[in-house]
Amino acid sequence: MKQHQTGVKFSIIVISVVLMGVSAWFNQANASEQAPVLQSQTE
Repeated sequence: MKQHQTGVKFSIIVISVVLMGVSAWFNQANASEQAPVLQSQTE
């Protein structure tokens, strides 16, 4: 039972890290695409 719980915790950590990486990459892609738009709006 102990091994199963640690495996579940480990998988949750891995999934959360992957999700954070994907969301960060997605935000970076969106920011690079929207950067010129934001700059033109602030001028």
